[in-house]
Amino acid sequence: MVKGDEKYERGSTLNVSRGIHVFRYLEFQGVGVPAVARLIPPAEGVALLDMPGREEGLLLRPGDCVVVRAERPSEVGVGLRRGSADGSLEASFRLEAIVLAEDPGVSQPAQAVARAPLVSAVAAPLAFLAHVARRGDVAFEQSVWVAGPDAPAVIEGLEIVGDPKPSVLEMQVLVGSRPPRWSEWVGARQFAGTRGQGLPVTGLRMRLAPEAGNLEISVEALFLGALVESKRGRQVEFVSGSGIDPLVGLKVSLQSAQRLGESRPAPSLEAVARDREPRVRVFRASSSR
Repeated sequence: MVKGDEKYERGSTLNVSRGIHVFRYLEFQGVGVPAVARLIPPAEGVALLDMPGREEGLLLRPGDCVVVRAERPSEVGVGLRRGSADGSLEASFRLEAIVLAEDPGVSQPAQAVARAPLVSAVAAPLAFLAHVARRGDVAFEQSVWVAGPDAPAVIEGLEIVGDPKPSVLEMQVLVGSRPPRWSEWVGARQFAGTRGQGLPVTGLRMRLAPEAGNLEISVEALFLGALVESKRGRQVEFVSGSGIDPLVGLKVSLQSAQRLGESRPAPSLEAVARDREPRVRVFRASSSR
């Protein structure tokens, strides 16, 4: 990752919701000079308010922070480099939602997530981190797509970084190795999948613990060459139709379960019309030999 003449040794991407956020340097786990981080906003839609006298988006030590004002949902890059030649990159950060534009009159404090070595972002009780091919680690909130219909990209691993209760949600991923293999069930702050091996996620399972109470998992998943699939329940499973097509989009949320005998509200005419429209489909690019 490059910013001007600067080169960063580790990069990540934050999915930032429309609103006002604070990005904080929480902790440096190494010794000596702390690692240096920089927020790299897109060309439009995101403004940074920095500490007086500081270069744009630069965080030099624990305690530094930058205010992020997003006009629309955006991706903000984060670069990390060593503070000295023999320094460490082991540092943790946090993105806090101060006010989300969808509810401008309500302050929404974020929950801390100790995600080393790079970035944590939680603006909702449930949040995730996906390792995306050619993009690195991408943090995303519940009810927000990572990759997905508008920007499909191969997902190689997943981690639950924010959870309303300890281990309330668990997951497995099907790694596209030869032969494919399911990971172990993992809970919050445990990574499932691979990094740097070029192996896509080709299946996903999620389940709720009994402690989850009256909650259900709601998931939308997009595999290469397929339509968006939607499932809801205490346990859900997705596997690509061919068994080898990668997961290229995911959106997850926890919702209150529908009670027995409770009917859902009748859909509006507009909603019915939308449901009848064809869903986004992603096709595999052909290659000539």
